[in-house]
Order: sequence, then structure tokens, then C-alpha cells
Amino acid sequence: MIHLIRKILLALKMAPKDKDLQEIYNRIFDDAMTYMDKFPPQMVAATYLAIAMRLYKTSLTPEEYETMVRTIMETEVTPYFKDTETLH
Repeated sequence: MIHLIRKILLALKMAPKDKDLQEIYNRIFDDAMTYMDKFPPQMVAATYLAIAMRLYKTSLTPEEYETMVRTIMETEVTPYFKDTETLH
């Protein structure tokens, strides 16, 4: 997922510091995993996506917004597989 975030930011001509990007990604990912303990994954993802789209619409020009959406649509991501405990 960091790859997708970097690709979006580079498409928008932003150069994030790797340390800062990894820190914010880890924090938000941890929050998402906590929410998934209580809510369905689709609900959590939809909420994050809605917030992201609103933030992008607020801070980008229409052209930048379209570039960001196109970048997301064209980038493959790896699914997240939550670790499961094995009972013996």
C-alpha cells in the first residue's frame, strides 16, 4: 500500500519523506485494524475512502483530483490477510 500512496503523491508532484509516510501509514492502518474488530471491513474501508475523497476534493484542483483518481484506478494493490491464530 505504501507503493500506491507514493505513486499518488508523485502523480501530484509531492515528495513525501519515507519516514513520515511510513509513520502515518502505520498509525492509520493500526486504527483501521482496531475498527475492524467492531465493524465489517467494507464499512471501515468505505469510511476511510469517503474521508480521503473529501480531503482530496478540498485540497486539490480538479485536474489534480482526476489524476489522483486515475492513479488509484490504474494501480494494483495486494489484499490484506489478517493473521489468524491456529488452535491446537
